[in-house]
Amino acid sequence: MADPPDSNSDPLMCGLCHKRYNDPRILDCFHTYCCECLERHVHSTHSKVSFPCPMCHMDIHIPKAGVKGLHQNFYVRAIQASAVFSTNSKCDSCKESEKQAHSRCLECNSNMCKPCISRHSKANETRDHHVVELSAPDSKSVTKLTHRHFCEKHNEETIYYCILCETPICKDCVTKVSEHKGHRYKNIVEGAKEKRNKVKPMIQSMHEYLPCLQDYLHELNSTKKLLGDYAEQTVQEIKTRYKYIQEELQKICNALVEGVEGKAKNEFNRIDTHTKTIENTLRSVSTITKSAEEAINLGSDSEVVLMCQKLQNRFKHADKEIPQVGLTPAVSSNFHVGESHGSNLEEMFGSCDTTDIKLPMLPIPWGLRIALNFDVQLMYSFKVANHIDTIHAIAPLSEREAWICNGWGTQEMHLYSREGEKLRTVKLDIQIDDIITKPNGDILVSSYDDKKIIKLDGDLKQTDFVKLDLYPGGMTYTKRNELLVCAVDSYVTTRNSNSRRMIIRINEAGKIIDMLEDDGFSAIFTAPYRLHENMLGDIVVSDREEAEVHTTTITLDGFVKNKYVGQRDYRMKKPFNPFGIVSDKHGHVLVADWSNHAIHLLDLSGQFIGFLITENYGIRGPNALALDKEGHLWVGDTKSTVWVFKYARRVEHNN
Repeated sequence: MADPPDSNSDPLMCGLCHKRYNDPRILDCFHTYCCECLERHVHSTHSKVSFPCPMCHMDIHIPKAGVKGLHQNFYVRAIQASAVFSTNSKCDSCKESEKQAHSRCLECNSNMCKPCISRHSKANETRDHHVVELSAPDSKSVTKLTHRHFCEKHNEETIYYCILCETPICKDCVTKVSEHKGHRYKNIVEGAKEKRNKVKPMIQSMHEYLPCLQDYLHELNSTKKLLGDYAEQTVQEIKTRYKYIQEELQKICNALVEGVEGKAKNEFNRIDTHTKTIENTLRSVSTITKSAEEAINLGSDSEVVLMCQKLQNRFKHADKEIPQVGLTPAVSSNFHVGESHGSNLEEMFGSCDTTDIKLPMLPIPWGLRIALNFDVQLMYSFKVANHIDTIHAIAPLSEREAWICNGWGTQEMHLYSREGEKLRTVKLDIQIDDIITKPNGDILVSSYDDKKIIKLDGDLKQTDFVKLDLYPGGMTYTKRNELLVCAVDSYVTTRNSNSRRMIIRINEAGKIIDMLEDDGFSAIFTAPYRLHENMLGDIVVSDREEAEVHTTTITLDGFVKNKYVGQRDYRMKKPFNPFGIVSDKHGHVLVADWSNHAIHLLDLSGQFIGFLITENYGIRGPNALALDKEGHLWVGDTKSTVWVFKYARRVEHNN
């Protein structure tokens, strides 16, 4: 088995021989080893058809030519070639021996000057060789590896990408009768760009996950030390008590010590076994990520297209390799001094019992799961003001325009295009809390201080829609053509026995038809802020009680179906802090987490799927959420910035 990882280890070092790669071969699982090391490994396993990867144990098929038939890792070889290049390197091919080398052919293991490498790349027998452009060791430029791919059927260079078959093709595949005739295709450069964009989020998620795994490993080792300290302290107390009661208690002492040390040993073994699993997972995930990164950065367009599906499948397999749960609490022993006048020696000496020591929480790579299952693309971002303020309301008017309100207490709302162009500004005679647009184009605006909701028609003429005795906040318009409004009787978020906190149902005529305040036994809400109707017709509400913020899903009968208090199995930086909330046509519920600068993605049952968007995009304190007619997600944050995202669940193609 390959040794566990070292965060400072040489990325060009083989995990089996612990030396620099010699003739590196990359496996289907994207782990790389020296060819000779693999031959010894295969021989030791007595394998004929396949063998397990020394690190991740994925089953690897042995080619007809044996281990030497496995693909060379030209990406590692390219990095090695650049590492040993110097300004004194000369051309190995031409007669002018003093000519400066420009490139190196990895198949021929020869340095070549520009004229030689040009002839080399045009020759039929060497035109598909891998050529690395050499640069000085202190150069900041990235190593450039080129490789021309040729169609096996037509012997022409593959310059197109078949969208249906997801493979590089040549011009004859398109123009002549072939299995690709009539298929949609595009330029290979565009195809490779799409594939790179699909794999990059997975690599980024792995980069984000690796520090979490390293921290977890560190905490495991720290907890093991703490467990040892507790055991050592307990043993010392036992021995001190033993000396006090003299040698006649030797047998009792030995029995207790053995019991404590036995429990500690069992816990050590349990933690050690888990630690080895995590160490191997860390190294496996790290090297897969490195290999994938090298492949998409250094691989030719054709290679990227060919290996994209394999990379995606490999990352899915990596997700399954990662343990899904951590360890149960460790059991430690406590010593209790016995009574001075006990009826027997055991009572006089004392006894041991156990206590649980909480072990660190295993980080779950939710980001990877989102990267595997969803395509998320930032389309636009723009500032609506030069000063820093909170965008607390976004109401899409169409798929390209939305009304936006920035700054608590403001009376102005602005119409922006999604490209960031301000199209119009309207100043009202009320302070604005929330804005929504009805299907007929009317705009409804809630005013917290004025205790009313106004309506703006197509000409932006203002009329009162409904006046309330409570403070209205977030609003949503349902499929039943009803307006639902969050309403409270006080600015204070902590409720008391006399507080009134509810969702008000209002019909199209502006008349109140119901107040959802309790479930028949107890109050439902504490400080409802924003709400939205999900695909089932239930209402999802962000409730901002100071003691425990959460989201609540209720039926229109007031039955509470679910409460979401944040992801307890994932170590978030700060406590869950929900603000804006929306539900899309696929049943997902999206919640803006202000404190963690993230958008949580929940399913219809309120279960956490993953973080759709994180602070890596640059969002700080997301507040307002809205979906336009095309399903694009608009996010307003506390930095007066609007972000427009396109997201969709990735469609799996079964070949």
